[in-house]
Amino acid sequence: MKLSELISRYTWQEVEPAYAELYPKEKRKRKRAREAFEYIQYLKLIDSKMRIHIEYREDEESGYHDVLGRDGSLREDGQEESYSLFLVEWDEWLGMEIETETLGKYSELDILCHVFWEMTWCGYSMEKVKKFRKKLERSSKSKKEDFIPFDPTMLGQEDGTYQD
Repeated sequence: MKLSELISRYTWQEVEPAYAELYPKEKRKRKRAREAFEYIQYLKLIDSKMRIHIEYREDEESGYHDVLGRDGSLREDGQEESYSLFLVEWDEWLGMEIETETLGKYSELDILCHVFWEMTWCGYSMEKVKKFRKKLERSSKSKKEDFIPFDPTMLGQEDGTYQD
């Protein structure tokens, strides 16, 4: 199932209670979240070879659901490579298949919430996502190295989000 098919099955009114439960810190941003969700529902998808994979991970403080992309590329150890998707254009997200394994482990609403949170991590508009991507690109070009360690404080907010 493509993400576009899943998103078309639900209204924000159906998604919001699950989103509020899974992401309670987003409460003050609900109006912008609703607007973004409704905007995404009207986008035309761009086909993508990337598949959406969600897995639960433990960290020092608690756990989280990591939303990743997979396209069949293999690492040197033979495992499938996973990619961050938070900077991907929203219309391309819509053209991604959701992995069968993910559909088996999560409810549709939970998948929508985790994916939507990842899509809007940089902001509730594609313009904000593009602005953040350009900021990262400028930072990358200003350094003489290929890898930039990620520091959430560079986003300008204590909780590590870029949203205004």
